[in-house]
Formats: sequence, C-alpha cells, structure tokens
Amino acid sequence: MFKLYFIRELRSLLKNNYISALKISGLVVGLWVFMAAGYYVLHETSFDSFQNSAENKYSMECRDKFGEDYFQFPLPYVLCESFTDRYPKVVRNTSFDSRTTNIYIKQENNLIKSDYTEIGFVEENFFDFFAFRFIVGSAEESFNTSNPLIISEDVALKSFGKVDVVGTPVTLIVEDQLLNYTITGIIENPPSNSNVNYHWIGSLSHFSQVQGKTDYKSDWNYQCKNFVELAPGTDLSDFAAKLSQDYVRLAQLENVPDLLFTSLKTLHSNNRLNIFITLSILILLISIINYVLLSTIEKTQQMRCWGIEKVSGARKFHLFLMNSISVLIYTFIAFILTLGLFRLTLPYFPNLIGSDVPFNAILDIKKIIIGALLCSFSIILLSSIINQWISGNIKPLEILQNKLSKGIAGKVLFNSLLTFQLIAFIALISASILIQKQLTFMQKSDLGFNKESLISMNIAPDDVHSYSVFKNELLKTTSIKNIAGTSNLPLTKMSMIYGEAYTDSLGNKQIKTTEFINVDNDFFKTMEIKFSQGADFKENAENQCIVNQTLIEERGVKDPLNETIKLGGTEYRICGVIEDFHFKSMQMSIMPFVAHCNPDKISHAVIRFSGNPAEAIDRIKSAAKKYLPNTIFEYEFFDQRIKAAYNSERRFSNIINLLTALSIFIAILGLLGVSYFSSLLRIKEIGIRKVNGAKISEILAMLNKDFVKWIIIAFVIATPVAYFAMNRWLENFAYKTDLSWWIFALAGLLALGFALLTVSWQSWRAATRNPVEALRYE
Repeated sequence: MFKLYFIRELRSLLKNNYISALKISGLVVGLWVFMAAGYYVLHETSFDSFQNSAENKYSMECRDKFGEDYFQFPLPYVLCESFTDRYPKVVRNTSFDSRTTNIYIKQENNLIKSDYTEIGFVEENFFDFFAFRFIVGSAEESFNTSNPLIISEDVALKSFGKVDVVGTPVTLIVEDQLLNYTITGIIENPPSNSNVNYHWIGSLSHFSQVQGKTDYKSDWNYQCKNFVELAPGTDLSDFAAKLSQDYVRLAQLENVPDLLFTSLKTLHSNNRLNIFITLSILILLISIINYVLLSTIEKTQQMRCWGIEKVSGARKFHLFLMNSISVLIYTFIAFILTLGLFRLTLPYFPNLIGSDVPFNAILDIKKIIIGALLCSFSIILLSSIINQWISGNIKPLEILQNKLSKGIAGKVLFNSLLTFQLIAFIALISASILIQKQLTFMQKSDLGFNKESLISMNIAPDDVHSYSVFKNELLKTTSIKNIAGTSNLPLTKMSMIYGEAYTDSLGNKQIKTTEFINVDNDFFKTMEIKFSQGADFKENAENQCIVNQTLIEERGVKDPLNETIKLGGTEYRICGVIEDFHFKSMQMSIMPFVAHCNPDKISHAVIRFSGNPAEAIDRIKSAAKKYLPNTIFEYEFFDQRIKAAYNSERRFSNIINLLTALSIFIAILGLLGVSYFSSLLRIKEIGIRKVNGAKISEILAMLNKDFVKWIIIAFVIATPVAYFAMNRWLENFAYKTDLSWWIFALAGLLALGFALLTVSWQSWRAATRNPVEALRYE
C-alpha cells in the first residue's frame, strides 16, 4: 500500500510540475530562512561556550547606583592581583586591557592598515584562562621577552606572507602611538563567537610603560577588564560580598559599590535576537501555510479518485497516509535543495546580517541540521493533519455529484490560512517602510550644527603642540573657512562624563551626569552652533566653559552668565549658553553638556571648507605631513560619520527588507497557485459567460473580487498588530519619526497591487481562452 501511494504521489508531482515547483520553492525559502536564522542564533548564543569550565567563569565589573541611574566600570587591576592566594574559591583569574581602533604596521616608509581593529594587552595567565592554540611558539616562550607580540595565522599570512614569522621585529601604530614589538608566537585564528577574539595580542606591562603607567600594578585608578574562574559550587553572592568589603577597605572607599558578575557564556548579548527568531519562525509558517494552501486546492483535482476510494471503503487512516506520503516527498526534495542552498550562501552570510567579521565560529552544525530535520518532520505532520481536516470532511456523494465543498470547518480553516499569510505579508511591508522612515529621519534631521562641508581628522598626542601652527597655515588657504580642535567628536559612542551625586528632598540618592569635552576657541564657530546667551570663548579663556540649554534647564540656573559649575573638583565660570545639539546619536536624549577651552588636550581637528573637496583635502594632507609628522592622515566627512552612526539600524533595515522580500515571494507563489486553481474550477463558468457576451474586464473582476475581499480583511487585522509592534520598536529611540497612517495605507496598497498583479495574470489567461476548449464536451 505504501509503495502504491508513493508511486501515485510521485506521478502527481511530475504531472503537475507547475504547482509542484511553487510548493517546493516556498518550502525551500522557509527552510533556508529557518536554517540561516538557526545558524545566527547558535552563533550569538554560544559565545565562549567552548571554553573549559565556561559555566564557572565570570566577568567582574563594578556598579554605582543612583536611583534608576548607575555608573558601570571595570575593577582596578591591583584589587584582582594575587586572587588565587587571597581567595581559596578562585581557581584562576586574568586581567587585561584592549583597544578598538585602526591598527597600522609600519614598514620602512609604508603604512599597512590591518583588517582587524582590536588588540589585546595581556599577561601570561591570559592563555591559561582562555583557549588559544599556538601554531608556532607557546605562551611561556612568548613572554620571555619584554615586548612580545602574538598574532593570528590570518594576520601572519596577510601582513608577512607566511605563518612562521617568530622573531620578526614589527612596529605598530595604535591610537597614533608607536609600539615596537618582536613577534613571539602565532595562534590559530580565534573563533568569531568569542568575547576575546583578538588577532593582535601584546604585553600589558609593555603597553603600560609606553603610556607612562609604570606603576599600574599599584595604582587604584588603573582599571581594566577582569575575569575570574570560581570553584564549582561556589556561592557567588558570598564571594561578591567578601570582595566588595575588601575593595572598600583596601581602596578606602566611602560607599560600598555593587559588584556585577556576568557569566562568560552570557557576556555577549544581542538585543534584536528575539526579533530575528520571531521573524524567521513567521517566514517558516508562511511557507508551510503556502504549501498547505497549494496542496489543498491541488487535491480538488483528485476528488473523484478520493470519492471512489471512500465509497470503496477507504478509511481516514488511508487518506491521512496518502497526504503524509505526498508531504514527505515534497519536504524531502525541499530539504535537500535547502541544504545545498545553505552551503552555497554560508560564506556570504556575514554580509547578509551585516557583520564586520567573517564567521569562523566553533559551532555544532549538526544542531542546525537536526533542527531543520525536526522542522521538516513538523511540516509533514502539520500539513498532513490540516489537509486531512480540510479534505477529509468532504462527503463521497458530493464529490461524485461534482458538488465540491470543503465543509464549514474546512472553509474556515482554508480562508484563515490564506488570511494569515496576507496579514504577515502586510505587517512586514509596514515594518519595512517604518524602519526606513526612521532611518531617514535620523540621518536627515537637524542635529543643531551644520554637517555640510565638514571634515574631521585625528591628531596624534605628540603633535598637539604643533596644532596651532598647522591651523594657522591652513587658514591661509582660501578653500579652508574654519578649523577647530576637540577632545571628542560628535556622534562618538564613548565620551567623558562627570557624575555628581546628591540627595533629593525625599532622601533618595540621585546623580546628575554631564558630558564634558575640551575644545579650542573656534569649535562652536566652526561647527556653526548657535548661542542663546553669552558668546564664544575669548582669547584668555582659562577656567571658562560653555554649557548647553539642557544643563541650564536641568539645574534651574536663572542667570547662567554669572554662575559657576564644578566638575571633577574644578570650578568653571559659564561664559556662554548654546542651543541644544546632538552630540550623540538620536537614539539617546540630549545630555547636559559642558565644553572647556583647553587646546592642549585636543585629539581631533574639525575643518570647514568651501569649494572643491578634493582641493581642500590635498591642502590638509600637505599641511598635516609638514606639521603633524606623527599623525596618520585619515579624514572623514561628517555626512559619512552621521551615516556610520546608524550602521546598526541600517543592517537591521536590510534584514527586514530581505525577510519582507521573501514573504512577498512566498505570498506570490501562493496567490499564483490559488488563482490558477480558481480559474481551473470555474473554467466552464467562464466559457458560458463568454459565449453569452461577457467582457474580459467583467470576468477579471469576477475572478479577482474574492482575493480583494481577503486582502481587505487581512489589512484590517494586520494594521493594529503592526502598529503595536512598531510602536514598541520606536520606544528604543529618544527621537523618533511619526507612526503615520499613510505607512499602513501604503502597505495595504502595495499588498493589493502585488496580489492583483499576480492574480490578474492568471485571471487574464483564463479570461482570454477560447470558450470552445472549455465547452466542447458539454
């Protein structure tokens, strides 16, 4: 019996090749999205899970809470030194520092920019704590020299042309500082699903000496990353309490800080992971529904056969077995095609999700394949049950009398599945439009300064003393309008923030945070930021500051130009108040802001030019080469900087657009099949109407009206669902676009347009056929 059913279903697949292609294509898309999402989720949730005793390893940080606000910062190095001697429950620990910046290799007169922008500065116990496999050398041998450098296999091949380069002297430029090293070890490329995937690893003591921090081991102000491995069964809260008491006693702190222990396996977080999981499951459901819809209407061509089998004594089990075999064949073919597609697209997957780092994670691919197999089994079971529910309710007598009816339950289920597919279709289009609208809003909004014709560049610490000469030389050029120096650039993630603790009238401990930068006299003039009170810095601006309107309002200052403000133990006199501008991205609210005139502490230059950008850049480059010899000349236009600030949102938008396109593709497949069978079932009716003088437009309207009805119902349901989901997403932004009505109207019109174009093509083919072909045997 099984063999007979299998051969019959296989013949049906080959005979109805058009519908078979639609069904398989939909399943392939759904399964591919599921496997791709599974791979991404497994990557994001498996960070450092391959490390030995990962469940007992923790990152240690400190947190000072002030009401709902808090400061979170690393622990001092000196507190974590000799951990294993002081605490019996500590198995091992390690402390290290790192930098994320452009890394340059200096070779004679050439500078080679590395593909990797993270470098770790560690001690020898780092390699006891984290799993790194040495290809050449070892951790013990590497730290026998005073300036060791350990590089990955990829760095060795790309930068030096071979793997074994141990003993090679190399000079790196990190944050405009020259670091002289000797390569002492080569490690395997670290996996991308690791929190310490450094391709460059140097010595912490050597780096500290270069920075002038020779006493870092005894300096309580030197903070770095600290990790600890505790013995199994250790009470984490007890250990944290004891460490906190020792911290207060040794560092002589006034307040007891909260120590934050984060498991190594959960240290990496992705706030959008749940969104990706939900959307991938949604796409998979759409593809399953698409398959069920096409299978159900395909069975209407086989109803006479079903009717005869029912009359001949076939039970529901036999019909269920036939359905299951059919689904099994389609799912098996789709699964094999999906595996091939997944393997082909795997190298390009980081580009699809917008990752800067190629995926070379330590992952168990078997989990993904097993998951896809379980998913395929679920498709078989679910599709078989739904098909049986819809088709099994049809009475044999009605089938043989050509009175094909799915019954009330069958109709409700069929129409519900079609409507659900259209709901998801419309909701995803709405989300795609809104995300693009929010992205455009953030990039095009007025930031409070003029971003046009503005260039930024770094200034090396050793070149700050030459900045004024560099500035005066450039100002002689007609294409350069203004130049300013600053310690931090707008739209930078990291900045200097001062916190001022106070107790409110109710006795609650609160904190006021203030953003702080050092600038020269021409910063606000160059940025074209408007003043609401006072004026820019004068020539002699020592201990003067300029604040923004938010600080004045938050602190309730009545006469700001006659007031002073105290930050970090220093008192500044307010000489001007500027209108609020966005120093951070529009995801964050504008903070109180203070700028102090101190050209000796700048690290960036902001240059406003006019005319030809290429000419201005040549002038800047020439002046930098002459007056800033230690600075690597790299420039960035501010409009590019603003665009880069929202890379995360742009990547998210690209993923939503991809999933929307796939949902449209699956929906079109389903509508093609439904409209195809709809026209087949009514082919005789169409022939009779045409013989009686019906126009093609009338027949098209007759065939399309049912689809328009279901699109309208889907639109009514999808709009509030999409509104709620998108409103929740917009809550992540301090400044957001309006959730306009036209977004949903446009989504509905696009859905209607796609549906009508798809359905009308099949309807037009049916309406233009010769009626004789349909009625010749009547």
